[in-house]
Amino acid sequence: MEAIGEVISSTTSSFTFSVLKEVKKFDYVCVEHNGLALAQVREVRQQKNGIFGEAEIVGYMNRKYMSRSPFKIGSTVWQASYDAIRKILGIEEKGIYVGLLKDTNMKIFLSPEILYKHICILAKSGSGKSYTMAVIIEEMIKNKIPVVIIDPHGEYVSLRHPNLEKNEMKYMPKFGIKPKSYLKNVSEFSPLCAKNRDAIPIFLDEINLSFQDLLNLVPKATPLQRGILYEAFKKAKERRVYLLRDIIELIKEAKSNAKWNLLPQLEQIYSTQIFSPNFTPLNEIVKKGKCSIINLRGSPPYIQEILVSQLLNKLFNERRNENIPPLLIVIEEAHRFCPERGEGKSMAGNIIKMIATEGRKFGIGLAVVTQRPARVDKNVISQCNTHIILKTTNPNDVKAIVSGVEGLNNAAIDEIQRLPVGTAIVSGLPLAAPIFVEIRTRETLHGGK
Repeated sequence: MEAIGEVISSTTSSFTFSVLKEVKKFDYVCVEHNGLALAQVREVRQQKNGIFGEAEIVGYMNRKYMSRSPFKIGSTVWQASYDAIRKILGIEEKGIYVGLLKDTNMKIFLSPEILYKHICILAKSGSGKSYTMAVIIEEMIKNKIPVVIIDPHGEYVSLRHPNLEKNEMKYMPKFGIKPKSYLKNVSEFSPLCAKNRDAIPIFLDEINLSFQDLLNLVPKATPLQRGILYEAFKKAKERRVYLLRDIIELIKEAKSNAKWNLLPQLEQIYSTQIFSPNFTPLNEIVKKGKCSIINLRGSPPYIQEILVSQLLNKLFNERRNENIPPLLIVIEEAHRFCPERGEGKSMAGNIIKMIATEGRKFGIGLAVVTQRPARVDKNVISQCNTHIILKTTNPNDVKAIVSGVEGLNNAAIDEIQRLPVGTAIVSGLPLAAPIFVEIRTRETLHGGK
C-alpha cells in the first residue's frame, strides 16, 4: 500500500489527515489502529497550509467492533488495497456482476442468494433504474435462476437483442463484457397480443377457483357481498368442475339485493377474457435459466391489476408447495402495484407485501423498481435487504430513501441528488457500508429510452 498522508486529528470513528499525494472524495484509505482500519474519504479541503482529508471509519480487518480510542496522531494513512477493501467491506468475489467500484477497476458482485432476500432499485425517471435491473437480470439468466418480470411498458423485451449501440459499445472493454442476445432464454407473455405481436397470449386458470381466489378478484367486497360469494362458491364446489361463469350464474340466484353491486365487478372481470380453462401453465412461465416477461403494454389498468394480483398469488402458492423452482419476481413501476397508504389502492398490494415478508422462506426473491420511493409501501421497501439507489431529486423520495435504507444518513441526501447517471449507491447485506458503484454496460439492448 502507498502512503498518502498523516493523521493530524482524530476521534474514535473518524480522522483528519494531511494529504501528501492526490486523494479524492470517496476514496478508501487505511490506518493501523490495533489492526488495519478501513476509512472512506468524506471530504477534501484545501487551505493555505496544505490539503487535508476527512475520513470516516467503515470497518476493520479481522475485527467486528469499532475502536474505543482515537487514532494516534502522526499515524501513516495508506491508500487502501483492493484486497483490504473487498475483505473489510464484504464484497463478493463472484456472483451477480453489477459494475465497478467507482473510480477503480474492482468488479462488484452481489451474491445470488442475497437477491432472494429482496432488492429494491430506487431512482428518478431517466437515471438508469430499469437499465440497472436489466443488468441484474442478464446475470440471473447466466446463473440459471428463473425470473418473472411484471413489465407495464414492455421495455424488457429488448433482452432478446444484443447491445450494438456505438456509444455504449465503447465502454464495454472497461467492464469486460461484449454484446449478447438472450433470445433463447427470454419468453414474452401478454394479455394484449394485438399490441405486443411477438408475445404469447397469457391466460389465468379459471377452473375450480378457490374462495380466496374469488375474494382476490373483489377486494372491496362488503361482508354481505362476501357472504353471497361464499354461498355461490359452496354450491359450485358440489360440482366436479366449475368455472368463473358458473360462479356468476350462481350469484344471480341469490335473493339479497347486495348481489347487484357484486355482479358487475365479476362480469367485467369475466369480459376481459384473461381467465380461461385453457390457461397458461406456470411451469411454462417459471423455468431454470428462463426469463419470462409479462408485457402489460397497452392493457387497461384494471386488466393489469387482475393479472398481476392473480399471477403473483399463483406463483407464491405454487412455490410454497414446491411445484415450481426458486425464482426472482421483478415488479417494475412498483408504486402502482404496492402503493403506500394514502397513495391509492391496488389489488396486487397484499400479495406483494406477502411475498416481501414471507417469500424468502420459500425461495421467492422480490425486486422492487420505482422512480417514486415515497409512494411505495414502506413495509415492502423495509423488507429489501439490498438497496441500489441512483440519482433521485424529489425531496419526498430522497427523504423516504434515507429514512428507509440502513447505513444512510442525512449527509447522503446531497450525494443521492448529485449522483451521475449510471452511478449507484449500493447498500445492504453483506456489505459493511454503502458503496458507490459504476453500473456496468448492458450486454443487451436497452429498451427503456
